Amino acid sequence: MPRRASYRIIERPDGRFAITVTLTGGGTHAREGFATPAEVDEALSLLRDLMAACGASLVEEPTLGLAAE
Repeated sequence: MPRRASYRIIERPDGRFAITVTLTGGGTHAREGFATPAEVDEALSLLRDLMAACGASLVEEPTLGLAAE
């Protein structure tokens, strides 16, 4: 049975980035300290490859925000 994980990119007040990943079973994992968006993209690319090797998908969580008027 294929599994799924969702991720969210968080911009921290110090200008760095963090990625949080929530697995279907409810476990959440975080990695912090990415200095640039390119580092975030590289980490997500590796994570997608790992998830695909396990038969799982990785999707971005929808961002929370105000709806356009």
